[in-house]
Amino acid sequence: MKKLQSTPDFHGLPRLQKLTIEGCYELEEIHPSFGSHTSLEYLKVSYCTKLRMFPTIVHMRNLKTLKINGCNLKDGEIPSGIGELSNLKELDLSDNDFSLLDISISQLTCLKVLKLSLCDNLIELPDLPSRLVILNASYCKSLTTIGNFHRNCKWLSHVSLNETTIQNDGERLLQSMLEGNAIENGSMLFLFPGLEIPMGFTPPLLRGSRYTFQLPENWRDDFSGFLICAVSNYILISTDILKISVKQVSSDVSYEDDVVWEESDGDRITVVWYVSFGLLRNVAWLVQTYKALSFELAEYECSGFGVTLVAKKNRSGLTETSTINSYDYTRVIKIEHDKASDAIMISSSV
Repeated sequence: MKKLQSTPDFHGLPRLQKLTIEGCYELEEIHPSFGSHTSLEYLKVSYCTKLRMFPTIVHMRNLKTLKINGCNLKDGEIPSGIGELSNLKELDLSDNDFSLLDISISQLTCLKVLKLSLCDNLIELPDLPSRLVILNASYCKSLTTIGNFHRNCKWLSHVSLNETTIQNDGERLLQSMLEGNAIENGSMLFLFPGLEIPMGFTPPLLRGSRYTFQLPENWRDDFSGFLICAVSNYILISTDILKISVKQVSSDVSYEDDVVWEESDGDRITVVWYVSFGLLRNVAWLVQTYKALSFELAEYECSGFGVTLVAKKNRSGLTETSTINSYDYTRVIKIEHDKASDAIMISSSV
């Protein structure tokens, strides 16, 4: 099938629900009859690098997952009608050659996941739908600004923008995410180039991958969760899973050997986690009376590491309080209790 140049007529498959076309390097055209399939729910066209004729998909109203990645599609070659797919939940256009997305992504009111990584020519992000949870635009080397794409995205909780050339927008985007709906019972993961966030982190990051955090009085009442920040290089974020262990420690631990992080030549990426107290409510020892916790990034080294608390937000300040939980689509961060070490394990997939 790798030498397939054109697909057959699809009229004989009226109930087709799932289709994957992958690694057909000679494929140039998908038959126009394909555009009339209203029952299709999953479509993946991957690494068909000569594909230039893609039928409109405007009639695929039941489509929930659309993946067209690694096809070298240029401006104007993205199939028309994507903005009309009212039930679409996941859109993957990674590893293509377009510079602008001239489709109305903001109209996709059910979209939860948008993947645009490895689009080397992409120069800006479009307005995004309000219920988006995951955005991956890593390795978009021409991406220099994020604009205000996130202003209505109150469910946004996993953003990857590493290996882009974006400057000075990290703090603004992080604060916007912390004002969203994940603040009370959710979690967040944020990967961003540069050192804007760690330079302003309070209290400051410390050298290494371990941090002992002194808990203020009434911390469970006045704050909503932990914000954890690590500074490292490409080696750290190239791994599949990152794990942070959290343990209780004595409040009289000595800090004489702690060294404050300072920028170094190897620092390339900032990783930020947010974990709400709501996700930790079943941890028996995490109670108001404890005075200090130790956080450690397991197995991997980083040059700087730190923890702070995020103040509670006034519920009236949240613009969206729908009972529909967008986080049910995917778990950004996994919380486990390691009984052997009596530690909380915070795991995130990158």
